[in-house]
Amino acid sequence: MVWLNFIKDMTQQYWGDFGYVTLFLLALVTIFFIKRDSLKRGVILLYTTVVLIFIYNPITYFVCRSFMEETTFIQYYQRFFSVLPVFVIIAFGATLLVDKLKGFKKLIAVIGCLALLVVLGDALYKEEWFTKAENRNKVPQDVVTICDVFADYEGDVIRIMAPQDIAVYLRQMDSRFSMPYSRYIPDEAYHLTNAVPDPQVIVDYAKENDVDFVVVSAVDTTLNTYLNYGFKLFGRTPYYAVLQPNDPTWIVTEYADASGDQGLAWTAKNMNDGTFIVIDGGNAGNEQQMREAIKENGGTVDAWILTHYHKDHIDTFNAIYEDPKGIKIKDIYVTPLAPDTFYGLNLQEWDDVDTYKKFMEITEGADNIHELSRDQKLSFGKAQDLKLTCFNVGDDVVLNNPEDIPNNVSLVFKLETEQRSALICADAHSKYLADYLVETYGDKLDADILQCGHHGNNSMPVESGFYKMVSPEIAVFDAPDWLMTGPEYTAGQLADYLQKLGARVVWFNTAPNVFGF
Repeated sequence: MVWLNFIKDMTQQYWGDFGYVTLFLLALVTIFFIKRDSLKRGVILLYTTVVLIFIYNPITYFVCRSFMEETTFIQYYQRFFSVLPVFVIIAFGATLLVDKLKGFKKLIAVIGCLALLVVLGDALYKEEWFTKAENRNKVPQDVVTICDVFADYEGDVIRIMAPQDIAVYLRQMDSRFSMPYSRYIPDEAYHLTNAVPDPQVIVDYAKENDVDFVVVSAVDTTLNTYLNYGFKLFGRTPYYAVLQPNDPTWIVTEYADASGDQGLAWTAKNMNDGTFIVIDGGNAGNEQQMREAIKENGGTVDAWILTHYHKDHIDTFNAIYEDPKGIKIKDIYVTPLAPDTFYGLNLQEWDDVDTYKKFMEITEGADNIHELSRDQKLSFGKAQDLKLTCFNVGDDVVLNNPEDIPNNVSLVFKLETEQRSALICADAHSKYLADYLVETYGDKLDADILQCGHHGNNSMPVESGFYKMVSPEIAVFDAPDWLMTGPEYTAGQLADYLQKLGARVVWFNTAPNVFGF
């Protein structure tokens, strides 16, 4: 029976190896037979019997289970045992026995009783739950540090959401802390410490409950997910970070290419009106992932931006455009690159003639293909709140410097809202192009997020000053582990350089990487 098993487990947890329960029962028997004062004996035995009956019967179990939450039922049931006067009865029984002896025998009996208690007991300091107090307040040091973070906060009330293990102490330390829950932590709060949390769950909860700050685990996978989403770091401790929630209008996502190769596949979705944008799409092996992403977001691509004509960027587009299977594509934005120019280049084996040829064949005569021009600006969404500014296309600036033209005609553009921005470089990577961008656009290149050109391998040279001009908070590499860590590639060196500049580096190992705008 469930009840019997539960009582058995509770008994085992409370009494341990049954040494003390034996002493307890022996003491009760001693009191019964030795204590002559019937009133005192009756009170002690009656009280103890009532408590034991209360604990060890199915009625108590089922009644408590009916109105207590699962998370607190066991905790409260364990507390019923604390009502038993175990040590009082053991001490009283031992005293009655010792009192029957005289002289040296009494001394030996006292020493024996004490020794028995020591042998049956456990050292408090060996228990797993025992921790030495980290400070004079006897609370986790992270709690003290969080209070210090808010030392200069001018508000009278701090609306905060925190994990259970520190939430119980915050108000104890500072009465200004106000939480939208008490001892019963809501399901949403578990995203604060999940290795792979859903920040939007916390955003929605914060809005509904007027929460201004959240405390999340400082483990990289958890913290970085929130920072990517646009949460602002307010302060941190060794194990936790205090963040201010971000309620994004646009969600921008970078996908790992399902082919296992390098590739570029990004999307942007407006959370209010559903406007959906795709950037490139990746290799042919990424087709199914992108089809699913598009269908999950309504099945319509309002704008498909194709940065250039290499297979790891547009083979998925070619497949979906040729056979939509219910997917609707409205406007397509591309970089100019005429067939005569393309076929007249000194093409290399990686220049994907078949991919370019397929694109030209399937889009011939299409009226929704738009060639972008340098400095052109676009706006997306019903509120026109996502802006695109184009810094590079396949025009004379690139064509007059014929170095790796199929890559360097890549669209380089800035996506931005009032809150955040991203600089997309596609496969643009040469020194002359980096110099041109820095000299021509200067601090207009500054962006919170940088998509590193050419997947970070043989990318824009650091000596151009390009990365210092962009000064990104996050640097995104559209690359798998083998490209990031392989000694024959330079992506790892660039990642190290960007980290020294203060950027956080992400790549396919944590994808999909989600950014709130």
